[in-house]
Amino acid sequence: MIKKILAFIICLNIFYSPAYCIIQDDFVHSTLDKTKKPERIIAPVIKDNFIENSLNKNLQIKTVENKIIKDVFAEKNANKNINIKQNVDFGEQIALPKSSGNITKRIATYNGENSVPIKIKIKKHFSTRHKIDEGDYIEFVTLEDVKIKNKTYPAGTSVQARVETISQNKIWGVPSDLVIGNFTIDGKLLKGEINKTGANRSLWLYPTIYMTTFCFGLGLLLIPIRGGHAKISPSQTYIINYLKQ
Repeated sequence: MIKKILAFIICLNIFYSPAYCIIQDDFVHSTLDKTKKPERIIAPVIKDNFIENSLNKNLQIKTVENKIIKDVFAEKNANKNINIKQNVDFGEQIALPKSSGNITKRIATYNGENSVPIKIKIKKHFSTRHKIDEGDYIEFVTLEDVKIKNKTYPAGTSVQARVETISQNKIWGVPSDLVIGNFTIDGKLLKGEINKTGANRSLWLYPTIYMTTFCFGLGLLLIPIRGGHAKISPSQTYIINYLKQ
């Protein structure tokens, strides 16, 4: 094997041997005066006579101290006693699983006395496999009694939600995405949003297809495999909020 590699390298050197020769210009060598030294070119200094004659050489540069500029109108009209009524933290928090095995997922956390947390779950099992479009409504139900504006809603009260965004799964293992929002109870708008994504099979499908394609193109048979569907189960509990006016 080594002899074949050396023979291949030698053949390449023979093939490219014309590129190793030194190229000379016969005309330049025959006409060039080798005794003549190259002339040194000195860059001339260019002066602008108009500027030299009109320039005031006794000109002094004045320095100006920086001054703090205050907006009198803004100072008089500024409200210095602004009280922040509530702090909103949109970070997701997953509660510890209960003994029943259900997991309560808090969609958004609202700190303060102006929010009423509401535990909900979907009424029926839902999947993007079902025929549904953006703007369609999905029904949830409350898990506990909740009081809003001096009215108590018992457990099991219907909560309407709307499909905000939906994208179906695709080949190459691309999963489907689902966003549900616009929660309402008895016409009252609730704060919260559910984001669901199906099983992402592209994580292992891409490298598998590329590696097995070299074996008689067997990897091409895996391209039609689709990603997983986004699902919501009645065993999943979510917490949304009603903000008091």
